Amino acid sequence: MTLERRQFLTASIALGAAVAAPKLLASNAAPSRYPDDAWQVIDEHFERYMLFNTPLERQWTGGLWLEGPAWNAVGRYAVFSDIPRARQMCWDETTGEVSVLRHKVGYSNGHTFDNRGRLIACEHSPARVVRYDWDGGMSVLAAHYDGKPLNAPNDVVALDNGGLIFTDPGYGAHVDYEGQRREPQLDTAVYYWEGGMEEPKVLTTELYKPNGVALGPDGRSLYITDTAPSHYPDQPGTITRFTLAEDGKALNDAKRLVESQEEGHDGLTCDADGNLWVGTSGGEGIDGVSVFTPDGTLIGRILLPEVCANVCFTGEDRNRLLMTASQSIYTLYTATRGA
Repeated sequence: MTLERRQFLTASIALGAAVAAPKLLASNAAPSRYPDDAWQVIDEHFERYMLFNTPLERQWTGGLWLEGPAWNAVGRYAVFSDIPRARQMCWDETTGEVSVLRHKVGYSNGHTFDNRGRLIACEHSPARVVRYDWDGGMSVLAAHYDGKPLNAPNDVVALDNGGLIFTDPGYGAHVDYEGQRREPQLDTAVYYWEGGMEEPKVLTTELYKPNGVALGPDGRSLYITDTAPSHYPDQPGTITRFTLAEDGKALNDAKRLVESQEEGHDGLTCDADGNLWVGTSGGEGIDGVSVFTPDGTLIGRILLPEVCANVCFTGEDRNRLLMTASQSIYTLYTATRGA
């Protein structure tokens, strides 16, 4: 009787180990060789930002059009958008799990965290910039200019003084998919907002479709992408660098760093050396992330099997690039850190 019980327990343990084994052992998928094929060196300068022994990881898939990643270092998570479903999503870096953070959020697109750690979101419909406060409530920061509704705020950066700079190209007003179709009443523009303002201040209207926006590590270089070809086929897509006034309320010395008719440059971020890591579309061999030096020289790419809309640096050391790419999010460790 005792022997039979021991044999049963031994068999049960062995069976349990067999069931658990697939979680502990490598999968049957063929391993990829290092360095990962995702890295593409165009200029040897890019090699200093590569890691030889890190894989491109697809963290999650199932979105319709993913955008707007923002990293929360305290909570070790990133917020991003599934715009057509009007959802804010959350990727937990410690577990790798993705969950719905908020549903029916106005087709939010770009996000950031302000100088007090509160989540800021650009919404397409209703067109506004909102803040999620510590008490769980939501405050509308900007919804109108000159008495007219904003087009569809797209991307945003937070300044140390508490101010915000956001772009308003109007994509969420063009079709009933990433917002509600309507006729925009304002010129496309880049705006500044701070507490106490009833309406935001226009910083520039010179870009056709001002889209992604990022602040350089010096705190004064502001980079803005222009996805003009989507609605102005004769115009190139561009990346322009502006000098931000000390109070954040003016843009000066506009310098076009990049222009292309073949590639679209969307959301972007800067690393500690001032390089630009830019979500890019253009077909196989281009889709992914383009990396430019601060003067606009293309030095490398991270190639993805999907169009990449936006990027941010995440992780304890801010060295893990998170990429929102069409239906999926990807990560890749780098040899640099986010600004």
